[in-house]
Amino acid sequence: LRGMPEREIDDILREIRSHIAELSEAEGGDVDAAIRSLGDPVDLAKTYRAESLIVQAECSGSPLVILQALRHASRTRAGRFTATLLYVFGYATVIALWREAVHDLFAPARTGLWYTPGSAWPLTFVSDGSVPAGSKELLGWWFIPAVIVAGWVVKYAVDHVAKWWLRRYRRSNEPSAAGRVST
Repeated sequence: LRGMPEREIDDILREIRSHIAELSEAEGGDVDAAIRSLGDPVDLAKTYRAESLIVQAECSGSPLVILQALRHASRTRAGRFTATLLYVFGYATVIALWREAVHDLFAPARTGLWYTPGSAWPLTFVSDGSVPAGSKELLGWWFIPAVIVAGWVVKYAVDHVAKWWLRRYRRSNEPSAAGRVST
């Protein structure tokens, strides 16, 4: 629990003491059995730390806090890799879209959304300056606000899906009705 706020650590210790009291009462006064039933202390601390990060991420708009919570909420290495990859890919898309808005300010003839009549792919998003021959730009200067708004929509969607996944994870790991802490 190192690095967590003192108030949060105190709350966690109070909760653990409460669990031990309830469990020892259910075990006929055997405190050692109650402590053993909570599981490995390291795993218990990891669970509380993950819970704290997830709650913080649900209220935060910080991509780093959300990413950190996603990584703690994933139980497997593959899950952590997938969550990290998808979240970073989403933010890379946001950055790429906003980069194109800035690029269009300085090179409007080489970026944008282009229409090529008679082509297999009539709509082309050009970002590298290779405009198809015979193409016509569709949005003109409207490309800049459209791409900025598209970036915000992608950012909102990525954060919304990540927070939804964290809430879902947190609900699935709530303590059972018997008062035992899930690990």
